Amino acid sequence: MKDHALIKLLKTFSGKEIKEFGEFISNSYFNKRKAVKQLYELIRKYYPEFSGKGMEKEYIFKKLFPGKKYNESSISVLFHFLHDLSRRFIAIKNFESNKLEYDLSLESELFKRKQSVNPWKILEKHLRSIDPSEHLSEEYYLLNHRLKYEAMFYNFQLNSGLYEKFLNKLDFQGIYMDFYYHFLIKSMRMYLNVLHTEKIYNKEYEKKHFEKLMLSILIEDYEDTPFIQIYYYLIKMLEDRDHEKYYFKVKELLKKIPLAINIQDQSEIYINMQNYCKRRLAEGKLQFLREEFDLLTRQLESKTYLVNGNIHSIFYRTAVTIALRLDEHKWVSEFIVNFKDDLQEQFRESTFLYCSAQLEFYRKNYDKASEMLSRLKLDEVYLKYESKILQMMVYYETGFVESLLSALEAYRQFLQNNNMLPGVKKKFYLNFYKFLNKLVNITRKKDKSEIIKVRNEIAGEMSVNSKDWLLKKADEILISVKERKN
Repeated sequence: MKDHALIKLLKTFSGKEIKEFGEFISNSYFNKRKAVKQLYELIRKYYPEFSGKGMEKEYIFKKLFPGKKYNESSISVLFHFLHDLSRRFIAIKNFESNKLEYDLSLESELFKRKQSVNPWKILEKHLRSIDPSEHLSEEYYLLNHRLKYEAMFYNFQLNSGLYEKFLNKLDFQGIYMDFYYHFLIKSMRMYLNVLHTEKIYNKEYEKKHFEKLMLSILIEDYEDTPFIQIYYYLIKMLEDRDHEKYYFKVKELLKKIPLAINIQDQSEIYINMQNYCKRRLAEGKLQFLREEFDLLTRQLESKTYLVNGNIHSIFYRTAVTIALRLDEHKWVSEFIVNFKDDLQEQFRESTFLYCSAQLEFYRKNYDKASEMLSRLKLDEVYLKYESKILQMMVYYETGFVESLLSALEAYRQFLQNNNMLPGVKKKFYLNFYKFLNKLVNITRKKDKSEIIKVRNEIAGEMSVNSKDWLLKKADEILISVKERKN
């Protein structure tokens, strides 16, 4: 029963919605089946878990049809009808909550029945009240286009033969430009997704129409439309040789855009900029570490880090890792405590413990870091890899060579047996194993040329976890060999 579509849907209902749904199915306009209403009255008692003996089909059948022999198809049909009603309920509720769509639909129907007096007044009211922060940028322009177009249509229909009354008010250019801006931003967002997918999965797609669109854009024409400029420059960041200047153009434009824009727009822009910083860091451009940290702090200020009211565990860990690489220990100690409660409940404790262990590791409190790692419940896929890596770094720093060798072998097998990990990520984690294994081996050999060779390999590899730490360890080995020879 718990896996039935009806039960899964009802579990998403708020207490208020459970009550409203009861009223909904009591209305004969929506539901004429008495048994369906009785079924709901039986199962609603078990909200929100919908579990226990009272939720068993046989028990429900006996309550609904006392004295009759159990019939699976009869009860299944009732569940089917109730599920259909629950879907209809949320669709109607959603429609009624959208005042704009409700008004447009009502005015359209009144107009067909020749009962609408001033439909354009409703449209103009909504035009004045559109808040850009409530809509994605392309949706905002589409909504403007739609309302203006509908107003023009109603004016033509209601003033047939008297067009001179409103001809001077018609803004064909504005109506067209709103639609064009919608098309342009929507297309560029799609192109960005294509380019990112190609980079992540090493796959090539047909892009000639996107490329033709980009060539047709004269960016100087869009000085009054910063979103078009931003998405244009984000694409140039990915496909142009002179990409760095476009990063800073986006950064400058962001300063000019008020924070009262849609949070999804802000979030997508920041994610694109962070990904660019990561690529530059992988190429050895360490100044972009500070750039990425600044982006993260701006997201915290603007609350664009929130996803369904929570901070994502990956964002939380990324912020900690970057800040520690910049030796921002005080910032990290405050951040992990202040934002802990914003984490999703199922990942909260493990993410907090891991990040606390990271902080202790960077403070060289290795025993404390190891103790925290031992308390981790690994309930998030990438956290499993990150925690194993941090534990191996602790073993290396504390000189527990045998424990490190054992952990390295277990880590190698763990990676090989995981077929769900994307190839790019597997390489990222596997390279850490490869280079740490080499460092352990050359520590014993004390061969200067071999150490330099491995260090150069690490420096030249773009995709490797904890690259800074590996390079630092290689340098320490090299210094110790030189000192011994001297």
